[in-house]
Amino acid sequence: IAGPAVGALQYSFAVDWSFMGQPLLEETTDTNIPDAPGFTSGIQMLTSGPTSHWSNIAMMFHKAIAGAKQCVYIQTPYFLPTESLLRTLQTVALSKVDVRLMIPARSDSSILTYASFSYIQECLRSGIKVYLYEPSMMHAKTVIVDDEFVSVGSTNFDFRSFEYNFESNVFIYSHAVNSRMREIFLEDQKKCMRVSSNQWRKRPATQKIKESLVRLLSPVL
Repeated sequence: IAGPAVGALQYSFAVDWSFMGQPLLEETTDTNIPDAPGFTSGIQMLTSGPTSHWSNIAMMFHKAIAGAKQCVYIQTPYFLPTESLLRTLQTVALSKVDVRLMIPARSDSSILTYASFSYIQECLRSGIKVYLYEPSMMHAKTVIVDDEFVSVGSTNFDFRSFEYNFESNVFIYSHAVNSRMREIFLEDQKKCMRVSSNQWRKRPATQKIKESLVRLLSPVL
């Protein structure tokens, strides 16, 4: 990232650095926009954390997803949405928006895998397309909405990121960036297994039990 958004990133780091009791940072930044003909984009920097009165990033996701007209593509290593975000995704999917969710088939935590899987049936029921990324653990954290909105950053689509962790995301308003990120998503999709409702209902009873039990712990995972 170059230009004025760098100042927002530095400010965010300086605030967290100070919160940890470290010396005040006073470095300056060059906020000039680089000479890049044909490529400009609006960038909004947003942070959230336990010291904030609002769940800033979760609220931004609400706003962007609720306003979707064409598509919502989500990549996240862990999918443990708040009840309101899950309902928002279901609502737009039922409104015939193309909603796609990509999560790893095997994450780096068995508990978080079961917790994420516990939401799949509810997603499928509303028409959300679910893809399990098979080659390896996927750590992408991307939200793509329609033609000109992309979110990338540290935020997982889960309770911990929304409520407890210090997180930082950039929201990019650019048709060019959106197109490129959508291409990447679709390339990753080729490496996924799409989940069908019939297939998912036939998973072993032991797996369903584990998912249900772990689901109870979702807010603290």
